[in-house]
Amino acid sequence: MTGDGTNDAVALKRADIGIAMGCSGTDVCCEAADMILTNDNFATILDAVEEGKSIFYNIRNFLRFQLSTSIAALTLVAVSTVLNLPNPLNAMQILWINIIMDGPPAQSLGVEPVDRDVMKCRPRRVKEPIVSPGLLLQILSSSAIIVSGTLWIFWREMQDNIITPRDTTMTFTCFVFFDMFNALSCRSMSKSIFTIGLASNRTFLIAVGASIIGQFLVIYFPPLQAIFLTEPLHFTDLLLLVTLTSTVLIVDELRKFLSPPTRLTTPLYDL
Repeated sequence: MTGDGTNDAVALKRADIGIAMGCSGTDVCCEAADMILTNDNFATILDAVEEGKSIFYNIRNFLRFQLSTSIAALTLVAVSTVLNLPNPLNAMQILWINIIMDGPPAQSLGVEPVDRDVMKCRPRRVKEPIVSPGLLLQILSSSAIIVSGTLWIFWREMQDNIITPRDTTMTFTCFVFFDMFNALSCRSMSKSIFTIGLASNRTFLIAVGASIIGQFLVIYFPPLQAIFLTEPLHFTDLLLLVTLTSTVLIVDELRKFLSPPTRLTTPLYDL
């Protein structure tokens, strides 16, 4: 609801979103409104709605990445404990994953560029939870892939029943690579990474690139090897890990390809 006069105050107050004209609107009208349009240009409302929708979807992408990673880490430790297996990750490695590996990529998802198609999507219900059943299913499926793949690497490396620095390094690096591919898949809920563009979010590329460099330092830099109890991996090891961990991205790309297109409304304006 928009208005500029004193007689519009009641309607603005009762509306879901009351918008007052900042230039020509009365003080009573502005006090009753939820939002004040400072330039009295209705086109600004469209820009604000577009930006608000983009922020909402970026928050969802952020939550999807953070929750799937956290659930996977907790499940990994819990399953190992229940099955009476040694802990796949030591305390320093878990701390590294939670602070360094998760932080920058997750925050970079919050500055994903505006998707121009958000204005074509149907309005969501006001009481619709931010973590919808569909989003929760995606979170759990990504977590399941990460846990399964990481546990398989841990089991494969522990065939001699002896925990060595190589075993934990492989498991640790596997989880980190899963994180990076998972972050890549979380850039959009419905669009392929090839549709939105690999380089469209430079902040994301810098964050992921810095995280990967940091992981390589942990593996190959002797002072950090002593802290995190790691050892150098061969190229074939890295190739195996990249092939395995990319499955979390491949599965999500297949889901996006097979999912029905988002229902659209007929635009009221030529955007």
